[in-house]
Amino acid sequence: MIDGRYFPPGSSRAVAASLAGGPGRLALKREDEPQAQAVVLMSVSDPLAGVPRKLTFADGGVFEAPLEADVDDFLNMGGSFFARLTRLEANLGLVAAAAVVTIGLVFAIYRFGIPLLASGAAAITPPPIVAAMDRGTLETVDRVVFSPSELDEGRKQELQAMFDELAGFADDAGPALKLQLRRGGAIGANALALPGGTIVVTDELVALAASDDEIAGVIAHEIGHVRERHSLQQIYRVFGIGFMVGLIGGDASQLVDDVVTQASALQTLVYSREFETHADLYSVALMARAGRDPLAFVDLLDRIVRAVGGSDETGWLATHPGTRDRREAVRKRVKELGEAGETARN
Repeated sequence: MIDGRYFPPGSSRAVAASLAGGPGRLALKREDEPQAQAVVLMSVSDPLAGVPRKLTFADGGVFEAPLEADVDDFLNMGGSFFARLTRLEANLGLVAAAAVVTIGLVFAIYRFGIPLLASGAAAITPPPIVAAMDRGTLETVDRVVFSPSELDEGRKQELQAMFDELAGFADDAGPALKLQLRRGGAIGANALALPGGTIVVTDELVALAASDDEIAGVIAHEIGHVRERHSLQQIYRVFGIGFMVGLIGGDASQLVDDVVTQASALQTLVYSREFETHADLYSVALMARAGRDPLAFVDLLDRIVRAVGGSDETGWLATHPGTRDRREAVRKRVKELGEAGETARN
């Protein structure tokens, strides 16, 4: 027998009552009535920690059992899924182990699963979609950041010839490469690669360069971003984080939105460094094939960093590796390529 509270059909007033019998033969005895009445059970609420179980009858009445009552044993429901789940939840060691496994799984998906899926999605994105993204991005930055290049026509032709030379040495696994020259405005000396193969170089970067090899190195670096589909991968990674956090959070509340924003920012921070390193190494190989100085562009990066008062160290919150680390990585790659070429000749 279980002592509890009974809510008559259509009433919010509770009366003390007891429930006796068992499955298929339940009897409800209310304190305000002399005789027990047979009742037909329709449903039982799921067990939740700190929440009383509720038994709903065919006539609409509801019996509320106290927290300590073993409703599952009373109704011979000990083998049900929720009964077994309740017993598992009571095992603190098992709950702790499950929490650790869950956190590890979420981290693995975040750190490795999402990048892997993003890489695959970037590889199969149809060219028309990539081209549309390119046009839309260029239109936006032209409207809010850039202005037409003020370089003279002779210099523009020289830069285009340099670009065509590098594009000729680059592999063909990707969209056609296109050069756009712009005045940088707020972003100053810079260059950027769009997903569809458009590479933008600012007048300020050209003016800051001490040699054409420095400009060529930056262009080769941006070609690396295009050929390795870094922009597309970053977009899909942010989408993946939003989906994962939304799935875990279960709604689109402000808290979930904030978590998505912070996780995406961290993802951008971590993988921007990775992408920059890969693009640097791609630049080294491309510049070597073109017979140009692979180290030259790092000198230009040094001047850009000094111009904005930055550091050559890799900071915790930096999206790009520090120029000191980049120079060391580039030198190591140049040495490896040199040794490989020497071995091939011998």
